[in-house]
Amino acid sequence: MIVLGGASRAGKGLISQELMVLLGIPYMSIDPIKMAISKSIPSYKLNTDGTSVAVSEEMWPFISALILNLVETNVSYIVEGEILPSHVFELTNVHGVSVSSCFVGYKDISVEEKVNQVRTNSGYPNDWTSDLADSELRELITEGVQYSKYLYDECQKYGVRYIDFSESFEIGRKATLKYLFDDFQQWGRSR
Repeated sequence: MIVLGGASRAGKGLISQELMVLLGIPYMSIDPIKMAISKSIPSYKLNTDGTSVAVSEEMWPFISALILNLVETNVSYIVEGEILPSHVFELTNVHGVSVSSCFVGYKDISVEEKVNQVRTNSGYPNDWTSDLADSELRELITEGVQYSKYLYDECQKYGVRYIDFSESFEIGRKATLKYLFDDFQQWGRSR
């Protein structure tokens, strides 16, 4: 099992798709699951516009059940999206699941620089930020920087790998791909 979590607009989806091709295992984004739950189970009060931490916590009962079911059926997957280092810790230490995991973010970049990066690199499938006004995108990126700092601290606390993309998306992308590919090749196939 591979888990890739991180800040919005850090590149989790693109990296997951590359890993899917490299490793030959399926990839699943948490985003469509989140929206399906929100739209189909109105009694479950999921605030899809909440902070990344809040949404991750609200989604965890579903995502943990999904991951545990995949493990029980011996299916390797790349799961990408709103998940926390504490969730990976729970999977490995409470449930005994072997997980190759990494979290990505951009804790050391200015909001304006990241906004410019997002605008310059728009146009990918499911690029929902292309319709946002600049002020809305700044708000999203501000939360992303704060969330990246939170993830960095939590990764240190739980002994989970964090890779920062502030310096360069390409350097971060390559480092994340290499780390998850190597870890999965070493441990994931035998888990």
